[in-house]
Amino acid sequence: MASELRDTGISVVGDVPWGTHFCYFYETKQDLLDILVPYFKAGLDGNEFCLWIVSNSELITSEEAKAALGHAVPRLDQYLSEGRIEIVPHDQWWFLKSRTFDLHRVVHQFKEKLDDALAAGYVGMRVNGSPAWMRTERHEELCEFEKEVDRLYPSLRIIVACTYPVGASTADLLFDVACSHRFTIARRRGKWDVLDTPALLQAKQQIEQLNRELEQRVRERTKELETANEKLGEEIKERKRAEEQARKVLDTIPALIGSGTSNGILDYCNQQWLAYAGVSLEELQKDETLHPDDKARVVRAWQEAMATGKPYELEQRYRRFDGVYRWFLARGVPLKDAEGVIERWYGTLTDIEDRKQAEEALVESRRKLKEAQRLANIGYWERDLLADRLTFSKETAAIFGLSRRVFTQTEFQQMLHPDDRKRQELALKEALRGQRRYDNEYRIILPDGGTRFIHASDEIIYDAAGHPVRMFGAVQDVTERKQADETLRTTSEQLRALSSSLQSAREEESKRIAREIHDELGGALTTWKWDLEAISDVISEPLDSSQVAALQTKFEAMIELTTTTLDTVRRLASELRPMALDELGLVEAVEWQALQFQTRTGIAVEYECSQEKVDLNSEQSTAVFRILQETLTNVLRHAQATKVTITVKQESGEFFLAIKDNGRGITENEKSGAHSLGLLGMRERAHLIGAQIDIIGIEGKGTLVAMRIPISESSERQERVNVS
Repeated sequence: MASELRDTGISVVGDVPWGTHFCYFYETKQDLLDILVPYFKAGLDGNEFCLWIVSNSELITSEEAKAALGHAVPRLDQYLSEGRIEIVPHDQWWFLKSRTFDLHRVVHQFKEKLDDALAAGYVGMRVNGSPAWMRTERHEELCEFEKEVDRLYPSLRIIVACTYPVGASTADLLFDVACSHRFTIARRRGKWDVLDTPALLQAKQQIEQLNRELEQRVRERTKELETANEKLGEEIKERKRAEEQARKVLDTIPALIGSGTSNGILDYCNQQWLAYAGVSLEELQKDETLHPDDKARVVRAWQEAMATGKPYELEQRYRRFDGVYRWFLARGVPLKDAEGVIERWYGTLTDIEDRKQAEEALVESRRKLKEAQRLANIGYWERDLLADRLTFSKETAAIFGLSRRVFTQTEFQQMLHPDDRKRQELALKEALRGQRRYDNEYRIILPDGGTRFIHASDEIIYDAAGHPVRMFGAVQDVTERKQADETLRTTSEQLRALSSSLQSAREEESKRIAREIHDELGGALTTWKWDLEAISDVISEPLDSSQVAALQTKFEAMIELTTTTLDTVRRLASELRPMALDELGLVEAVEWQALQFQTRTGIAVEYECSQEKVDLNSEQSTAVFRILQETLTNVLRHAQATKVTITVKQESGEFFLAIKDNGRGITENEKSGAHSLGLLGMRERAHLIGAQIDIIGIEGKGTLVAMRIPISESSERQERVNVS
């Protein structure tokens, strides 16, 4: 069928131009299918939206149309489900939708259907329908409808085929219909005929005349083009040579250079880029060397540049052939044609990795410097000697407790401590006589009345004539250092006093013990010696009863003397090292010491202890016992107390000792005084065993000495072993 149609000069399969409106006269059902099946197959193959409106006036039904088209188009069911083609009866289409026929509404509804098809991505729309259903009673309206369609569609991407059955149509209808279409195809008794309208015949004659004129002009123009082509060929060769030379130059530039099309495809890059990436141009086109985290940002910048036509600049990372990513500065320039339309882009990539690393190192260095300044309380300032102006950095202003940062020399002098103003002024004048460096320390009075110690170190700048014009340098808040120095000095004095006191106490104790040993033990042993010598003289001869009685009396006196001597030895040994601590443990030693203190002084002692044994080592136990002794000694000497409460307990991994009296209460000056050597000794003992000691005095209510010692896991484990 297609070859037969081509013999007539018309093909409805693929050569019909957009805007064509033609009709087809047929006799049989097969005649109708022979034209419409290839007609719609061509539309489907060409990505056209197809609409087949089956009229009840024709010889086929919708189901027969689908079956016939399905033999030629195997994927018809898929196309129907996708909506690429619709096969509907005419009473479900617009003709009878409102039961009234409005030719203008129907024509424009075809136009709306075309718009929807184009919006969905189809290249155009192909339609078949048979208006023959209204051929008899609405003859004039039918002709008007066909003329309206013919006037509307020439400028649209639509092809419309109207079909009419010859046997069921009158001659005048067929004649009027043929005049309303661009051309008419008819099949009668198996043969094809093509009927041209008068307008089409006239157009063909004009075309033949134009073709003859065109052929002459083509021959003339061909000669001109041949000459122009030869010239253009030379220009192209020259341009290619220039492009080749330019590319050689681009390959030597130490930057990555590329260009591409307006849709973003990279179609050229220099050898530097290929060598850097170690891949081909095709692989570069996939953007696989661009860092994944930079892709979205790069695409946005490129799209904005292509939309606005403005160059862009962006930092991004590209992978090197060895897998290492380096930072590049990308510069892109959209290129426009003569009409201002962006057709290409050109770009360069400059390696800035070393600069980025240097910048990051600088930022990190500045961060560390700022942190160091904060930790060291260091700030900077600049002094303009000619303009009498001081400019503080933020750190300096913070040290001085100020909100503004520019001051005059007079205002600065007012910040100085009154006792330091004269000295600082003289030091500055001395420095300005020729020194390059200026160091000084002074005190600043803060806005809240507080005081800070400042160390200033400045560099003095001189002009060509040798006159000082500017100073700049650093200031450091050394208040904490000064306070630490003062604390260290006070502590050193206390330690020296404590050392001297301990030495004196050691000497006094040695003298006392030596005196007691000489007086008491020496006298007792001398008396014992004399008694033994007398006994020796008496027993050298026979004894009578009176002599035996005298010896018995002397033996009793010697036994009593021996008992007294042993008590003296025990007392001296206890003073040197309490035996109860070694023999009984800390809990019993504390209780024994409490009883001894109460017996010796008459001050009532209340002892509270819920522990049978505590988890302290020998060194800790000794320190606790000595602190107890020193505290009780202070109570006796200074507290004026009548009662003392001693509490010992162990809880939450800590050993706790509290000694509370009801005396006058220790004062703050007594606690921190240079002569409070007993308290200092107690603190030192506590520090050596890792204990915390608090001394709290309330005037008129007494003093509390509380000590806490963390109990180590090793001590607890050892204690459990000893118990087991």
